[in-house]
Amino acid sequence: MTDLPAAVDLAAEELSGTIDGDTLTVTIDRPEKRNALTADGYHGIKRAAMIVADEPQLNFLVITGTGDVFCAGGDMNSVGNPDRRWDAFTEAYDATPFETLGKIPKLVVCAVNGLALGGGLVMTLYADLVIASDRTRMRVPDLTRGVYEAFIAARIPQRIGTLRANHLIYGNDWIEAAEAERLGLVGKVVDHGSLAAETAALLDRVRGTGPTARAAMKREMARALPPVDVSGYWASMGTAEQIEAFTAFLQKRPPSWPVTTDREAFVSTRRPAWVPADRSCEGTESS
Repeated sequence: MTDLPAAVDLAAEELSGTIDGDTLTVTIDRPEKRNALTADGYHGIKRAAMIVADEPQLNFLVITGTGDVFCAGGDMNSVGNPDRRWDAFTEAYDATPFETLGKIPKLVVCAVNGLALGGGLVMTLYADLVIASDRTRMRVPDLTRGVYEAFIAARIPQRIGTLRANHLIYGNDWIEAAEAERLGLVGKVVDHGSLAAETAALLDRVRGTGPTARAAMKREMARALPPVDVSGYWASMGTAEQIEAFTAFLQKRPPSWPVTTDREAFVSTRRPAWVPADRSCEGTESS
């Protein structure tokens, strides 16, 4: 059997990959950006998933972060990075690793060591096991960025229920570790200092189950999950709403949401049904 290297090049500066026995661990280490992932970083996680899927000696992919931050999602400033190693142009529709995590026949474990939002939270939704530090905080900020987060929409209602998902998505609420466990966003909360040891203990328990049976179980459970509207997700990128949201975020100001008038001709035919006639006329004159 081929000896696998202890260190794995994932083609992303913010990622380190290490192999120990049957486990490939990916650590996100970009503290100056709260472990936000570049396009290379997202691709590197997908690369790690495919390595684990391919190699018969590997059974687990563990994803974790450094310090008190798991992952703050994608880095909005990294799109034009001239040092990018991955061609995100030709593979834009397949840029994120989320679905790959759910599809590989091996188990994916998120060891959430702290802040998890945006893409960081999404990775936990596509992982098979989620163990979290008591310093974990979660949030879905995507709508504040004008982004239709189809990956969230396809998974979080199934995990925690539609109404709770609505409050998290539309209310932009923060979820602390204990609440995340209560809702079912994470499987177990442990002391921050023991996260690595608790993750190792969890994997030891899983090793008592058959790898082939595990793969079949994962495949069958995935059949009940709804498909992801990936094309809709990408269609929300580059809209006037999304550009304004990103610009406002970078300028540290509230967004000024653009109002679409694409249906004005149709709506104007319906307006007389509820707007008083005098007001309806005023509105027509003023326009």
